Amino acid sequence: MCTSFAVYSQQKPVYGMNFDTDDIDLKLKVNSYKDKNLFYFSGFAGNKYRDIAGFNSEGLFICTQAVDYGPGFKAGCDENDWFAFDVFDEALKETKKASEFFEILNKRVIAYPRNPLYPDLGLHTIIVDKTGDAFILEEGSNTNAVSPIYNDFIVMTNFPNGKFKETNYKEVHGIGSDRYICAYEYINNIDSFGIKEAFEVLNKTSQENTLCTIVYEPLKNEIYISFKKDLSKKWKISLMDKTIQSLDGFLSNNKIQFTNGEIYVKDLITLYK
Repeated sequence: MCTSFAVYSQQKPVYGMNFDTDDIDLKLKVNSYKDKNLFYFSGFAGNKYRDIAGFNSEGLFICTQAVDYGPGFKAGCDENDWFAFDVFDEALKETKKASEFFEILNKRVIAYPRNPLYPDLGLHTIIVDKTGDAFILEEGSNTNAVSPIYNDFIVMTNFPNGKFKETNYKEVHGIGSDRYICAYEYINNIDSFGIKEAFEVLNKTSQENTLCTIVYEPLKNEIYISFKKDLSKKWKISLMDKTIQSLDGFLSNNKIQFTNGEIYVKDLITLYK
């Protein structure tokens, strides 16, 4: 169960996410497509690496995480719908703004994979851009439910945001509602929001099984990342230079290039021990 957000404070957008799950292998990837550089954060599940979050050098951020839709939910998907992770990749490659995501869909519904062992659990997706446009996409009946940004920030945890569009933030309920309220209150009471504040939100909403914490500053195309709740150690990724370097908590700040476009996190941690 994860937490993600985007904050637009004093025209300085900052995005953040915690990835919370059982201990699995993680991979970071930076490559290019046409005129864009792309970053992918992936986890090994179902015998393959699956993209969980991504950024492009135009400032677009997409993250898909678990959601509890509740008992009795039935999505209106059919064979013409698009698998969520396929749309995820195409949106990062082809779009610059969140609004362009709907052109990618082309009136088709996104289908999320379901596990028959957990019929109430599905996935939902946050899509944001550096202009301040952002929304959360969820499964609906014969269509997708869209929850747009309100004010100057948006937060997603693990309950369906679409059920609480006009609800006071203190009255939301479901899995992750405690983290949602915590993040909402902290962000709402900060006048100047930056990298430090983003990490503080993620620190406050971390769980025992938080494997990775990511903060992205789209105007600089810089990504800050930590692993396994150890926020004293951070790396910085340059999306434009395709490099990663140790930042905090290390004796040196060696910079390395993304070899063949990808780095396995277990290798990265071993390298910097």
